[in-house]
Amino acid sequence: MTALPAPMQRREPRAQGERGIVLLLVLIILVVLSGAAIWAAKASISGEQVANNIRTSANVTELAELALRYCEDAVIQNKAAVIRLPIPVDAPSDALPNAWQTLTNWPTSAGKTNQVPEAQLQDALGYSPAQAPVCMIEVLRLAPIDMQRMQGFLITARGFSQDYVEAANGAITSGTDAWVQSMIRF
Repeated sequence: MTALPAPMQRREPRAQGERGIVLLLVLIILVVLSGAAIWAAKASISGEQVANNIRTSANVTELAELALRYCEDAVIQNKAAVIRLPIPVDAPSDALPNAWQTLTNWPTSAGKTNQVPEAQLQDALGYSPAQAPVCMIEVLRLAPIDMQRMQGFLITARGFSQDYVEAANGAITSGTDAWVQSMIRF
């Protein structure tokens, strides 16, 4: 038997426009997909940061409200241990208390605020925050007709985030705080 010669493969010439076009298309698709992946990662990180900020804000507000309730209860129960700021003697008759607006009044060393006790924080929260929330009680000047039968107080409270740090002048250097306020007349 005679062996048949191997069939010859025939190569067709490539068109000039086809050289390297697949590599170029793959590179373009790879760049687009990489850009989409980077964008998705950044969006995910940004979403997590927003969620963390919302969680921190809610926690700080909860601490401030806890301090507000502590001072309200102390005023209603007429506890002698809490600090109450009197009406300044030189204040105009229609003036509202404004000691709460001065940041240097807020450190506990200034002696004008009430700090929520550790035991109450543990009962309410189950943990101790880095800085305990504080509240300030200021006596309200009531109208002459109300003075004989009523007392009035402006209560302002602050809660602090775990990373809260302030300068000596009371300005915040890191972290955040929340302020809540109420007026009580009884």
